[in-house]
Amino acid sequence: LLFMHRFRMSRNLFKRIADGILEHDYDGYFTQKRSASGALGLHPLQKMTAAMRMLTYGIAADGADEYIRSAEATNLESCKKFVIKVCEVFGERYLRSPNEEDIARLLAIGEERGFPDGIYPRWATFVKSIPAPDTRKHKTFAKRQEGARKDVERAFGVLQSRFAIVRGPAKGWKRKEIGDVMKACVIMHNMIVEEERQTGRQSCTFEAMGERVTVS
Repeated sequence: LLFMHRFRMSRNLFKRIADGILEHDYDGYFTQKRSASGALGLHPLQKMTAAMRMLTYGIAADGADEYIRSAEATNLESCKKFVIKVCEVFGERYLRSPNEEDIARLLAIGEERGFPDGIYPRWATFVKSIPAPDTRKHKTFAKRQEGARKDVERAFGVLQSRFAIVRGPAKGWKRKEIGDVMKACVIMHNMIVEEERQTGRQSCTFEAMGERVTVS
């Protein structure tokens, strides 16, 4: 539980992510090396832990220097490299548009909640809300839309609870870096949700909502 609280995921999932990154560490950034004097550099888990603390707690790079025993610049670089690797290694599977199986499951959930199928066009669009519905049709639509909006808000609320960096200020970060951070957090969120479904176990902190976030 302590590990789950600090890293927002199980130890097994964190190890899976770490192993995947090390397997694809082609530039050798996370691989432990020796200096010219023969001293060992930072262990891969030190760099990844620094990155995870920045992502989960939303702390500055110098907020993990004493805990990890690494410099501020190293922590910042570790975080940037970490999110890039998460996107590269796991993005194809966990950051994608909904497939037929996802759509069927979501439609089944909607039907179970009383949301009729077949009322929307098949192309992506923004549907404006009805501020003051006065007919039965408009009232029904507004009620269902508000329910769907709450689901989305709850999903991103859990994302922000798991990864505090998502809700914090982004000063000093470039646009691409912010995008990499957001994508990596979504990917790890989806990995957590998948593991919870497979094991039938949800973290005590986030049991209110366990829905996958999809990106089109």
